[in-house]
Amino acid sequence: MIRRMSAPQQITWFLDLDTTGNLNLDPPYQRRSAWTHEIRQYFLDTIFRNYPCPAVFIHNETDDNGKTVYNVVDGKQRLQTILDFAHDKIPLGNNFFDVDLAGKKFSEISVDQKKTFWDYAIVVDTVHLTDINIISDIFDRLNRNTKKLNEQELRHAKYNGWFISEAENEAQDPFWKHIKIGTIAKSRRMHDVQIISELMMITLEKKIVGFNHNHITETYAKYNSISELETEFMLDTYQEEKERIKRSIIEMINLRKEISRWIGVTANLYVLWAAIALEKLPPFEQFTKKYVDLMQKVYDIAGDAIEDKMVAKQNPDAYAYYDSLRGVNTDSKHRKQRLDALMRYVAS
Repeated sequence: MIRRMSAPQQITWFLDLDTTGNLNLDPPYQRRSAWTHEIRQYFLDTIFRNYPCPAVFIHNETDDNGKTVYNVVDGKQRLQTILDFAHDKIPLGNNFFDVDLAGKKFSEISVDQKKTFWDYAIVVDTVHLTDINIISDIFDRLNRNTKKLNEQELRHAKYNGWFISEAENEAQDPFWKHIKIGTIAKSRRMHDVQIISELMMITLEKKIVGFNHNHITETYAKYNSISELETEFMLDTYQEEKERIKRSIIEMINLRKEISRWIGVTANLYVLWAAIALEKLPPFEQFTKKYVDLMQKVYDIAGDAIEDKMVAKQNPDAYAYYDSLRGVNTDSKHRKQRLDALMRYVAS
């Protein structure tokens, strides 16, 4: 039976162990891996925001002279990042959330900011045993039990430029909670940011595309540094257009509350956003009335067991929209089918 003990330790504890040579980041069972620059910046961001982070697992060994060495079982990259920052080897990111810290090394920040860093606490789970095979087994289990990052979490870890900052900052706007996109469940693994990213792509690229993780990631890379784009990027124009679309949706909801329920479904929100962003629409109240009429027909069809051919003949646009929601509905074909059905109905 192994003995375990858990306790929070401030960063100063790790720094002291490193100074005295009692911290071993490279025991034989440790993986030879290294975080990217972006992931390290993200972890430092976590520290200065005082957000929690996963526990560090340590196996300590005490020799016959009473000297204890703390072998890091899990958490090497976090501790290496802490040490490198404390030793001025890496700076904070240029897009750091606190402009007073952005781009600075440890020696360049104020004493109060240093104290924020020093006082950050990490839970340390210490195990006491001598069998190296058990240690290796613990290390293996820790890594197997780590939840695999989804595609959006990987983008969050990789990019730190304009697009990711815009998407994540936008996700904090109450607008998204109002339309049921910024929910706790969706934000827990950054699904809300991914949805917002796709809507940003409509606004930026002026077209609809099918859902594709690779394409989203390519867009993150393209707009990571907007100063390096091949064509001039009008940031003010983008911001004005984004706010115009959001205002339009809020005004529609104010006229007809049921709209908020429909656009809580991402497939519907995507098409409504695209219609406002890309199409020439009739007067606002007229468009809202037409939209509500269509969506009521769509959901009436969805709730009724009526023969498809009969429905298609009586309500062709509503049926086309409904049909595009069935099965895989995020490819470009089905998204365009919904948008076309909406615009035909609005024009009728």
